[in-house]
Amino acid sequence: MVIDLLPPETERAWILDLATGTAAFPDLLRRAGRRASILGIDRSQAMLARARVKCAAMERVHFARGDLNSLPVAGGTFDVVLLGYGLRYLDDLLGTMAVVHRALRPGGVFISLDFGLPPSPWHRRLCLAYLYVFGTLWGFLLHGKLDTYWHIVESLRAYPGQRALERALVEAGFERVAIAEQLGGISVLARAEKRGDADGTAAGR
Repeated sequence: MVIDLLPPETERAWILDLATGTAAFPDLLRRAGRRASILGIDRSQAMLARARVKCAAMERVHFARGDLNSLPVAGGTFDVVLLGYGLRYLDDLLGTMAVVHRALRPGGVFISLDFGLPPSPWHRRLCLAYLYVFGTLWGFLLHGKLDTYWHIVESLRAYPGQRALERALVEAGFERVAIAEQLGGISVLARAEKRGDADGTAAGR
């Protein structure tokens, strides 16, 4: 799903994976045959340690500690920026999208996979209740703690939603913004592009 939204790969392509966690996206990219250089950023040292072990045999996969709300990245560096399940933890949605836009090369692509807020109030309440009940169950079964996954529901209650994300991407300067809602809006896949060079081509192509 995410792989299908990526632009054609170039010889010197770089991918930035924000909130990389245990490197789910880098692992997926390599399994799909993608050979671009990857930089995974996460604020958790424990997660990064697990990511480094998982990707130890992979070439051109790097990791660094960093916070989503204070991204340590240079402008015009990456061809793709990925963000999996991290939008709900941003202090400033528009500000971070502006930083992501600057970090991309001309023609670069931002892709996000995350939970969303169903537009229907009753469906929203149903989905949040579902996440709460099953999050409690899996938290107990997998970790022996009932509240392990309660933060998901708490973050969704504070999240402005996919329409706010769409507006933030447009205001940050992105073009061809596409928001794909699944399961009635509780799952959201977003894709947006940075304007290409004057001749219409992306950097490095």
